[in-house]
Amino acid sequence: MLNKLKNAMSNENVTYLGDKKVEIKKLTPSLWKKLFETIDHLPGLIVQVLLAPKENFYSYVLSACDIAMDEVVRVVAVLSGLDEDYISDNAGLDEITNYLIKTVKKNNLRDVVKNVKSLLPKPEMDQ
Repeated sequence: MLNKLKNAMSNENVTYLGDKKVEIKKLTPSLWKKLFETIDHLPGLIVQVLLAPKENFYSYVLSACDIAMDEVVRVVAVLSGLDEDYISDNAGLDEITNYLIKTVKKNNLRDVVKNVKSLLPKPEMDQ
């Protein structure tokens, strides 16, 4: 209850894409599946950006945006419920980035990646 009140007061769960106010959604398994049905290159790029060394983080983000801008727009469309053309024509890169950052934070995606990584078998070392 306190988290909901805190989020409502801080606007962590809403942002603007163009002139439209959008909610930062919880990534449910259903939404996750829908999201991954729409993308091709992004899963690998997202993991690379999330695991990027702090000193190279911005160069990773810029490279990922250059490689997969259409997919980024598609992802934001699926997550926000807005039309891809609207996002491409009306949302600024700063708004798209802010939306994605808030989505990552709300859904603890950094921790999710770390936890999933810890579940994977460790490579065997030659001795």
